[in-house]
Amino acid sequence: MKPQLSRLNLITEYELAPDSALFSQDTVAAIRDCSLATIERDRWAGTGIPFVKMGRLVRYRKTDIHAWLGKHTSVQSTSQVSVDAEVL
Repeated sequence: MKPQLSRLNLITEYELAPDSALFSQDTVAAIRDCSLATIERDRWAGTGIPFVKMGRLVRYRKTDIHAWLGKHTSVQSTSQVSVDAEVL
């Protein structure tokens, strides 16, 4: 069994990896700062980061992670979300 890496180690590994690298849901959860359950729920609902299924393994491409994060911009307040939603 692999030793579990800390969130900081997972993020550092992600940042140093080439664009062609594949990552586990543990790394994605660390990058998104959310639980594994959230990653799994988003994958099941089809709203999460695109993934690659290799047998029983689920992996995420660095380019897909980066693109997904780029689509989900940060906001400074909840009132900004409602203003941005009206624009769409």
